[in-house]
Amino acid sequence: MYEVADVDVDICGSTSCRLCTQFCPESNTILFDTGRNSAYIAVDRCKGCEICVGVCDNLAKHHAIKMVTITHLENPFEIRNHGFTDSIIHLIPVANGS
Repeated sequence: MYEVADVDVDICGSTSCRLCTQFCPESNTILFDTGRNSAYIAVDRCKGCEICVGVCDNLAKHHAIKMVTITHLENPFEIRNHGFTDSIIHLIPVANGS
């Protein structure tokens, strides 16, 4: 199963440190939503390297990012470009036996 980063908006929004956006090696993967005052992940770009988890846990000490199996993301996620929503992607469960 493929894992991607998932940001806890409540924790991240209370700190807004933005360190994860600076350390992610994949450009435009971890972005910052000024409306929510929180980082968010462009899941289609996340490579699952877990660098953001290490930065958030060990450097920032916030523990706001965890890795989740892509099928366990709770909500649909948005891909944003310069504050405008380009598309909303809904995760479709994989049928058993596929």
